[in-house]
Parts: sequence; structure tokens; C-alpha cells
Amino acid sequence: MIRIFLLLVLSFSTSLFSQKVSGTVTDEDQNPIPAVLVFNMRTEQKAYTNLNGEFTIDASQNNELRFIRQGFERSSKIVNSQDFYTPFSITIIRSVQDIEEVKVAAVRLTGDLNQDARNLTKFDKVANLQREVGVPGPPEKPRETPPPTVEQVGVLKFVRSNLNFFTLYKNVSGDARRMRQLYKYEDLQDNVEWIRGKVGDEYFTKMEISQDKIPEFLQFSIGVKPEINKYIKARNLSKILFILEETLPQYLKR
Repeated sequence: MIRIFLLLVLSFSTSLFSQKVSGTVTDEDQNPIPAVLVFNMRTEQKAYTNLNGEFTIDASQNNELRFIRQGFERSSKIVNSQDFYTPFSITIIRSVQDIEEVKVAAVRLTGDLNQDARNLTKFDKVANLQREVGVPGPPEKPRETPPPTVEQVGVLKFVRSNLNFFTLYKNVSGDARRMRQLYKYEDLQDNVEWIRGKVGDEYFTKMEISQDKIPEFLQFSIGVKPEINKYIKARNLSKILFILEETLPQYLKR
């Protein structure tokens, strides 16, 4: 009887209080994956996997952990009582590669403004041609749609949407807010990687930005000039680079 009582107490405390959980993230071939974002949807705490794909994060029973990595499909896990005592393994699947549209090399600056402008114009024309021809863009991310906000739909529709129990729960528990924050973070990282991939790091080092500071500069620029997101979606690289030239002095003077 005492043993049963102790087990019940232990189970109860595990469900209430945050503890450490550990695990390993691998791909389909059981290779460890480093730099995977592990995000606790309940507490908004995050951690990253090391070179061996291992991670440790605070969590409570029934918390949802999400695993996010560029080039892989997002995965999730609900923490159970056993996870506090035994490390678990998560497998994330590589995303289906985007259809190769037209192979466009990263734009490199020559130092000749006229030549660079012509190169950027060619890049933009290719993107426009792809849209006109109907070449499919990258697939949409498999995301759960968060409940709408008051700002998005107005007070009346917002109230009506909360008549749905699951929508109400997500809003009251904060899950909807955390979901929107997570998606915003994912999109920011994707946009940063897109710019770097098209331009190349040499462009930024010529602007006196060290390689390790490039993500910070791009995140700063997108924060100051959020219209960059619109031009990324339109694949208007020349406009993006002109805006980055404007945000550079602000970044360097911080």
C-alpha cells in the first residue's frame, strides 16, 4: 500500500512540476542531426541539439515538444511520465525537395554598380518569367492554422470563433499565441537563409559584416523594414538589396 501511495505521489508531482527530459534527433537513416530547434509549446522554452543530435530541455508531463530544422519536416512529441527517466529518440523526415525551376546562381557583386544592377535585373526577370509560365513554387509548410486574432477578423467574428471549444482552449491556454510566435520565428529563419543563398556571404563581408553576424544583420533589417518579407515572396532580389543598403548604417551605428 505504501509503495502504491509513493508511486501515485511521484506520478502526481511529475505531472505538475517541470523536469529535464533528454533525447536524440536523427534522420531516416538514424544519423544524428545537429542544430535542431526543440521548442516547448507550453513554456516557450527552446533548446538545440548538439553535434550528436542530443538535447535536454525543461518540460512537464503532457507538454508538446516540437522539432524544427531547415530542410526537414516538422515533428512533435507529447511528453509522458516515462520520458523523465529514459531518453527518447525522435526521427525527422527530410522535406521533399523543391522542384528545380531554373537554376540561378547566387548573385555576386562586382563593384561596378551598373553591372550589378544588370545582374539583379536579370535575376528578377527570371523570377517573373517563372511566375508567368506557372512554374510551381515551393510547397506550403504543413502547419496547423492558429485561431484568428481580433485584429484579423474583428470583435464579432473573434467572439463567434471562440464558440468552438478547441479554439477557445487554444486562446485561453496561450497555445494560439505560442503557435503564431513559432511560425513567425520559422518564417524569419527561412527568409534569412533565402537571402544568404541568393546573394552569398561575400556580399555581406564587403559591407564590413563578419560572417557570424550576417544572420543578426538580416534579422535586424527585416525588423526595421518588414516590407522585405513582401519582396522575398515576390523574389524581388534587387529591391531587397537596395533596402539592405539603407539599413546597413543603422545596424553599424547601434
